[in-house]
Amino acid sequence: MDLLEKIKSERAQSSKKRPFRRTLFDQVNGLVRTYSLEESFLSRLEVPEDYLSEAKGEFAQLKNKQPIEFPLFSLSAEKEYRLTIAIMSKVNNPYLKFAQSPDEIVISKLLFDLNPSLGAVKLKRYHFETLLLCERAKKEMEDLQEQTKNRRKQEGRGSAKESLGDEGSLPDSLEKRIKQLQSFVAKVEGSQAQ
Repeated sequence: MDLLEKIKSERAQSSKKRPFRRTLFDQVNGLVRTYSLEESFLSRLEVPEDYLSEAKGEFAQLKNKQPIEFPLFSLSAEKEYRLTIAIMSKVNNPYLKFAQSPDEIVISKLLFDLNPSLGAVKLKRYHFETLLLCERAKKEMEDLQEQTKNRRKQEGRGSAKESLGDEGSLPDSLEKRIKQLQSFVAKVEGSQAQ
């Protein structure tokens, strides 16, 4: 291939149509406009750690996303523009582009801090609240399994037989909680493969 043919080939490749992708600004601005967010929303971004902090809750239901179709280009007033830029600067993580509601914007930072390697399939499918509960369930399972190991070590020494029950087994509540957590995590992890 001579130089002229190579140049023509490269130009033909570069002029192929590429699908248009919505920018992060358009996504966040779409949320600002759809939910009529105000400047007061920024105060919710200041303390995202409080959100679901006491979520020991029931892990029975998976919360799927309710997708919103945003316009390809956003035309916004100066107030909406400033709020969009402020949100993007405060919530500076890759999960923000998957947010479909104000709650997800708030949760995205905490979720990213807990697990920065969640896949796009999960982020598109599940509400961030479900994913946050899943990450917390994994952490709680680790803690409970560590407690179980410690109790079994103590049982081996014969000092904690009373606290483990007559047969030396784990208390029913601890065993039920571990099964509940495993079931919830399996739902989130397993349904992704379907």
